[in-house]
Amino acid sequence: MGDSEIGEKQPLLAAGKKVQDATSNGLEMDTDAIDKRPTVRSDVLDVFRLGTPIFITMLAWVGMKMTESGLLDHVSSQATNAVALSDIWTMCTAMLIAGRSLDILVGGAVGAGNPKLAGIYLQVSCYCLSWAALFVFVCWNLAAPLWLVLGANSELASMAGYYARILALSIPAQVLFGQLSQFFSAQKIMHPEMNASLVALALSLMLGFILVVGIGLPGFEGTGFAMCPVITTCAVYTQLAVITYVYVGRQRLHGPAWDGWAYHEITWPRIKTFCWLYCPTVLGMASDFWRVAVITAIASKFGEHETAVFNASYRVMWMALMVMVAISGACGINMCIRLGKLDSNGARQAGCVGVGMSAFVSIIMVVFEMLAPGSFWRLFTDDSNLHSILDEIKVPFGIALFLMNTSVALEKIPYCMGRTTTVLWISVVASWGIQIPAVYLLTDHWRNDLTGLFWGLAIGHGAMAILYVIVIQQSDWTKFARLTHLRSTEAAEDDKAVHTD
Repeated sequence: MGDSEIGEKQPLLAAGKKVQDATSNGLEMDTDAIDKRPTVRSDVLDVFRLGTPIFITMLAWVGMKMTESGLLDHVSSQATNAVALSDIWTMCTAMLIAGRSLDILVGGAVGAGNPKLAGIYLQVSCYCLSWAALFVFVCWNLAAPLWLVLGANSELASMAGYYARILALSIPAQVLFGQLSQFFSAQKIMHPEMNASLVALALSLMLGFILVVGIGLPGFEGTGFAMCPVITTCAVYTQLAVITYVYVGRQRLHGPAWDGWAYHEITWPRIKTFCWLYCPTVLGMASDFWRVAVITAIASKFGEHETAVFNASYRVMWMALMVMVAISGACGINMCIRLGKLDSNGARQAGCVGVGMSAFVSIIMVVFEMLAPGSFWRLFTDDSNLHSILDEIKVPFGIALFLMNTSVALEKIPYCMGRTTTVLWISVVASWGIQIPAVYLLTDHWRNDLTGLFWGLAIGHGAMAILYVIVIQQSDWTKFARLTHLRSTEAAEDDKAVHTD
């Protein structure tokens, strides 16, 4: 048997004792793997081990954005406004290269004992996203004429266009770093992405203070706005350089799952499998982006103090979301791997641990916010004039926060099953069919303030959580384990392994 056959069809890990699973249409289940299934306690500990690097990586990204924002505030208000215009356009189109699905394919392949297929799908993802990246690159270079057409003054449009054009140079690095990070983390190799992100944060801070502000160089007053996008672009390429040189070139962490680039391994069935999983995640991100934009627009009508309170509450929700993403992401890694092993009960256990831990952390947050609102909100705003409004919204905000966190944790379960289309439809229905109408009706016909808005948010997130619970309860875990295993051992040449929704 040749090497190519081993990498494509034959599991690379030694199989243990096998039994025939009558419900899996002839597929065999590795009972040794199931007998060695981790306990709930070990799964909880695994969440801390895998989730902490995910959380630190997100903190590094937030740190880079805060550094950029602080530097722009130091330069001028016009620079801040120009970047705001640039960000609106670049964020709208960046979703095309920011979706996820490679982790589903890599986790399933590793779980099925066929890690070479994980490397193949790394190539497929890079190939597919390279075409999307070309389109995004063109879009970002059209930022200036776009804003001129939309009525921005010429100087502001020119600055926004310059910022977007320089950031466009970072698109190849964004794509490659994002896919390599998913490739490693889906195999429980967490430190490359975390360490590369921390190095990029340190570089961003250092170059920002020196080149933009002029700190550390006597007689040099800094270059101001012109260097801001250059520093961000350099930071992105630094991330890629660290992960490729240290962890690919030196430590060879990719070796067990990827032998190197081979174009013949990028086949149409694999492209179709990747796109079938990937495209719904992009549309889901777009839906969430515009949902938040609409809610923010509604909140901006309430007045200056109410808008400030909404911004503070949004920061709280964002921080809570980072914690939930870390917890659910850690459990999602285990779910994908166990589904690939045909260990449906183990995957269910990992999902339950994720939901349970998310609920536990959310309850602590909500209890703290409701019982000690003064102490809680002082962590996010020093303005005492806002505390009376914050105290008034503590109940609807706390309920909305809990339901949002719960829906994020529940979403990860059908996602790991490969049901990204189902996740998209639930998101669209709950967001645009329930949440946005609820926010509009409550603020327009009941209370035109943040209380009405947060009750509307709570209704939407609650509906989303209920829909996810219904889908999960009706899901046949054995069926989706079989589909994941089939997709991971038959090289995705069978359409049945592609269409998992």
